[in-house]
Amino acid sequence: MTRQSILVVTRNFPPLTGGMERLMRHSVETLASRFDVVLIGPDGCGEFVPEEVSVIECPPAPFYFLAMAVLRGWVPCRKRSFDLVLGGSGLVSPVIWLLARIARARSAIFVHGLDLVVDNFVYQWLFVPFLRCHDRVIANSRNTREIAIGKGCKLDKLRVVNPGSTIPSESSLLGAAESRGRLGFEDKKIILFVGRMVRRKGLAELLEKAWPRIVASQPDALLLVAGDSPDDALLQDADGAKRLLRVVKRAGQDTVHFLGTVDDDVLSICYAAADTLVFPLIRVSGDVEGFGMVAIEAAASGTPTVAFPVGGVVDAIADGVNGLLVPEGDYEAFADAVLSICQGGPPGRSSCRNHAEKFSWEAHGQKLLAALDFASGTSP
Repeated sequence: MTRQSILVVTRNFPPLTGGMERLMRHSVETLASRFDVVLIGPDGCGEFVPEEVSVIECPPAPFYFLAMAVLRGWVPCRKRSFDLVLGGSGLVSPVIWLLARIARARSAIFVHGLDLVVDNFVYQWLFVPFLRCHDRVIANSRNTREIAIGKGCKLDKLRVVNPGSTIPSESSLLGAAESRGRLGFEDKKIILFVGRMVRRKGLAELLEKAWPRIVASQPDALLLVAGDSPDDALLQDADGAKRLLRVVKRAGQDTVHFLGTVDDDVLSICYAAADTLVFPLIRVSGDVEGFGMVAIEAAASGTPTVAFPVGGVVDAIADGVNGLLVPEGDYEAFADAVLSICQGGPPGRSSCRNHAEKFSWEAHGQKLLAALDFASGTSP
């Protein structure tokens, strides 16, 4: 029996790095285990796919990638039969529509949140309307689905497939005491923040409105920040970075420590060392938190998260199971939730780990196949 064929077009793929790149790599691996897959991806992507996947590489710069994806995808779409053309983000939506038309195939597209709301007139005018033309739109959270509906996508074409995560075995996890020792903070209560220094992450607001209350009740508290440093933030949002530096100075250098960008091994140690992860998101026009993968990564290490229910975070955090969801903007309640966990309150390690298991890459693969109508082996 002839295997069905899928053409995947995505700029978001290794060697580029990030959450979307991990998602697309695992998605291609899932599809390649059952179907013939051709990938149009960025230069160097061939090193990161199963050997049975055919690869067409394009320059990674967005404009050049789009142009070359059309030119280099045209010939295979004319010469062979594809059952599905799948795009990795809203950026490639027009390319997916065109190549699917050439191949006379169904089309599907991943959307992640930011690629729906980005504040760019040309993108909103030219790219977003093509999302309405696809047979399937795969949103990374319920919040992203609602945004897609607001952009004109039909509900019956939308499916929610949350991103997956690598779930380490219990035996491979370091204990909290050993992890803190490796970081050099043996005698601290570690409250962890993971993310880039962008406005929506709400770090400055946390330090202004919740951190003084936390430190007053928990003098040994340390806010450990993994991601950008304030200097990196200066390049992205100078006014926001200057505000953050002022707030950090008022909070006291001994209560806030910036690690800067860290690799996956160090980040794993941070998750294991932390009493709790904080996710103090705020609403920002033209930006959105699509899902909240760091909450799942923390839960996989047994660490709960305290968060405001903004964006796609409510898909990643089940209140009382792997974290605590606090009414949006209530920083006093946010501080109290952090203190409760630091003092031994729920949720506990096993509850967090059990929740994280639902977001394994294996689970993601099955949900993806179902969303693409492949789960039962039916024709796409």
